[in-house]
Amino acid sequence: MDSWEMFTDFFLIAGMSFLAFLILILLKSKVHFSKKILTIFFINAFFFLLYYYAFLHKIKLLAGISILFGHGVGYLLGPSFLFLVKSLVFKKEVIIKPYIKSLIPFFIVFILFNIPLSIAVTTNYLSTYHNLYIVLEIPFNIIENLFVIFYIFKTLSFLKRLKLSIQQNYSHVSSQNLKWYKHFIIGFLTVVVFDILLSIYEIFHTINTFNIGTIIAFLFFCLYIYLGYKGLYQSQIFIPSFLLDNLYTNTEKQVVLNNIKEEKHKIRRLDNLNSVEIENLKNKLYLLLTKEKVYLNEELNLTELAEQIGISNKKLSELLNHHLNTNFYDLVNHYRIENVKKRFESGDAEKYTIISIAYDAGFKSKASFYRIFKQKEGVSPSTYSKKYQNVS
Repeated sequence: MDSWEMFTDFFLIAGMSFLAFLILILLKSKVHFSKKILTIFFINAFFFLLYYYAFLHKIKLLAGISILFGHGVGYLLGPSFLFLVKSLVFKKEVIIKPYIKSLIPFFIVFILFNIPLSIAVTTNYLSTYHNLYIVLEIPFNIIENLFVIFYIFKTLSFLKRLKLSIQQNYSHVSSQNLKWYKHFIIGFLTVVVFDILLSIYEIFHTINTFNIGTIIAFLFFCLYIYLGYKGLYQSQIFIPSFLLDNLYTNTEKQVVLNNIKEEKHKIRRLDNLNSVEIENLKNKLYLLLTKEKVYLNEELNLTELAEQIGISNKKLSELLNHHLNTNFYDLVNHYRIENVKKRFESGDAEKYTIISIAYDAGFKSKASFYRIFKQKEGVSPSTYSKKYQNVS
């Protein structure tokens, strides 16, 4: 065995061990439905590496098993991307049926290709079928990758709309909470596009298929190493049901938050109020923020604030979007930042830590506070606070 094969062997064994560890953690723990979908990606990657390990050592049985459960999984992973993200906001009962329905192409591939190919690899049967498939393997691989890309773009579109909905309802949840998913999807997309380019190149030039597959396997493994551990700690996001409806039925109607031009032609819930009544609602909101300082509650959300004003969350969302030209996330964090700045200007940064001041103002995490402060003020909290230290 030469040095390249030794390295490949070590990489494949280490990769399978790491993935088996992640899978074991997820299967043994009581996890949210989103983690169960995530497990599918880890299991697929395990069989992906197992195939190349079996190929390297010429173990027919392992090759047959890995083909049975690891071939054609683009038809499984594509829809899984979309429903992985949807599972963050929708209950399992809502998405399980459409998820299974979207997997019909995979079940077809499993029956028509995976089972006979697995038999052909492990036995002497169906050799003619196997030889025919080898001729068509590259076009099939390209079609499978295009299927994955189609679902990846659907998922990115959903993430964009989800980001807008979150900003309407939470002060402590931002698009950063979806950052892991975006990185995972774009990273996977990059590897898939690279695989397509190699497949196209392979049509016109003779190259070592095993080496190509090993490169793709290595890239996938690096992606899972980078994102796998963090993926265990991604949590479900809860947003009001009326916005979930907009997210889930976007194929039937335009999402209000994502199409302002169309929104202007729709009847709004505050249209039947006169200017005085609108101003009264604004004043109530202003008093809650300035006098009651409700923003100090780190768990404050759109629904809770609406109840304190005495209107529905839909009406409050409309008040913020169309009468104050803002959203819940920006509004509440504006008051929190102003509270922190006043504390800095009064010299509190010399008595207390910056993060304790941030927590007192209603921020839920250090990372979100530093990010939001720098976005709004252009400098870090520590730089801003230093201007008011040691000033008598």
